[in-house]
Amino acid sequence: MKMRRHRVFLLCTVGLCVISFLHYYKALHYVSLLRELSAPYPNIKSFIMASGFFWKDGDSPLASVEPEQAPELLRTPLYDIPLAHHLHAQREENEPALGFKETKPVDPIPVERGDAQLPRPKQEVLNLDPNAQPPVVDVSERQRQRAAAPHPGSPEAISDLHRRAFVLRDQPNTYFIRTKAGARCFRQGTETAEREGHSPVAKPAHRQLLFKEEEQEGATTGPRLPKTKRGRRLVRCVCRPGWHGPYCGVPTVVQHSNLPTKDRLTPREKPRRTINAINVNHEFDLLHVRFHELADAVDVFVVCESNFTAYGDRRPLHFLKQLLNGTYDYIRHKILYVFLDHFPDGGRQDGWIADDYLRTFLTRDSVRRIQGLRPDDVFIINDADEIPAYEGVLFLKLFDGWTEPFAIHMRKSLYGFFWKQPGSLEVVSGCTVAMLRAVYETDGIKLRRREYYTMPGFRAYENETGHILVQWSLGSPVHFAGWHCSWCFRPEGIYFKLVSAQNGDFPRWGDYEEKKDLNYIRDLIRTGGWFDGTVQEYPLADPKEHMYAPKYLMRNSKKYQYMLRNPYRREGGG
Repeated sequence: MKMRRHRVFLLCTVGLCVISFLHYYKALHYVSLLRELSAPYPNIKSFIMASGFFWKDGDSPLASVEPEQAPELLRTPLYDIPLAHHLHAQREENEPALGFKETKPVDPIPVERGDAQLPRPKQEVLNLDPNAQPPVVDVSERQRQRAAAPHPGSPEAISDLHRRAFVLRDQPNTYFIRTKAGARCFRQGTETAEREGHSPVAKPAHRQLLFKEEEQEGATTGPRLPKTKRGRRLVRCVCRPGWHGPYCGVPTVVQHSNLPTKDRLTPREKPRRTINAINVNHEFDLLHVRFHELADAVDVFVVCESNFTAYGDRRPLHFLKQLLNGTYDYIRHKILYVFLDHFPDGGRQDGWIADDYLRTFLTRDSVRRIQGLRPDDVFIINDADEIPAYEGVLFLKLFDGWTEPFAIHMRKSLYGFFWKQPGSLEVVSGCTVAMLRAVYETDGIKLRRREYYTMPGFRAYENETGHILVQWSLGSPVHFAGWHCSWCFRPEGIYFKLVSAQNGDFPRWGDYEEKKDLNYIRDLIRTGGWFDGTVQEYPLADPKEHMYAPKYLMRNSKKYQYMLRNPYRREGGG
């Protein structure tokens, strides 16, 4: 009898070990376990039926290694979100333009403020259609409208701006091209050759993509490609330096990342839309850098500004003023302005309450006001001094097969890009809109933390999508996928950051008068020292090094000289 009990116990233990091993195998390979097993062994249907008790075998996007056959990661049905209240806007010739258009009000949408849920004033919809024609308006009627319109800097104009909605639209997929031989290649990452009879300065229309044909039996590395009409011959793109993969669309920051599914990446037919959300205080030069770096990869920049500092003191709305005076006209059609008009309770005593609440309000208010969001769109939240590289964000937009959430390895700098710090700053920065809603409860501060697996919606979202959620990072400690430039201001800007800092990250150097002295701050910039008296023990960075600074800064080095070269460095290196 005892032997029988021991035998039953032993069998149960072995069974549990086998199940645990198989589940671990599934997580490592990020594929559908049942498909993987049933592919070479079609006679194990009974095992599949039994295994369904333990796993929900959803349609895994990575089950097939054939790019033409594999479903796309996190691809959901393209929901046609009805915009019943959407009306084309009337365009005024001389009205203050912010990239937004006035329309008739739609039904109010409730907005959460703290724990209370308050009704939001009536919302208005953007019309970003460049082909929309202005209606014929009587001149006298137009003059009366202008006289009745609020001044751009008035409180009425401010309250109106932060209530307007943003209509997210699809852009044509012009990122990929097919060669005559059938290869699908990423334009930017594929080598080009001049056609015969054209000069080296030929127009892009006269260029042709290079590709190479290989015997299919000889292709043993990289993802397998489907056969072409030629049967045995395989067409591959010829990649430029810095681009990888069969489509030449995988940048180096992904190729050298810890992404576990690199061999299952496939280009999308319809690009995702990307949302980049930030809170801004007075980082206006870095804001220009962000806009120029990411303009071609981001569909909407969400910029949140408050009339309170992180410490709780009132402050003017500098970004709004610049938005109204035309400073950002080159990108205004992609900016959604979020205005936080209150300071959270307890934020003055505990600065982390205020710090967290800024990101919570930014995320929930922006997601509510962006119309046309799809579950597989990408949401990226950064601090104002964190700038992702264009290539990594574009990859997220154009490819399926990556897991979520994702972090970004950023090059660390202090006071300017000339003081490079060791290692990298790895910050969890984004995920799909579906995960943002289901797991993080549309809260940006929860996304920034690394605790998604402890959240109530984590397991339900994993089961619903059929995907194993594996966090990964764009870049690596030696292959940067962005820049983090901390305290990168002139001395006056550093002073303002000191007095504006939240009351929780101690020691709060803004409480010490000697630390706010401009001469003391200039000396810190010169030596690379910190407010506690420590000094950098590494040399100034070389501006010629790779990923020294964003390209826009390097092209405008005279304008932004204070961030690129140490302005207080003495002769002889002191």
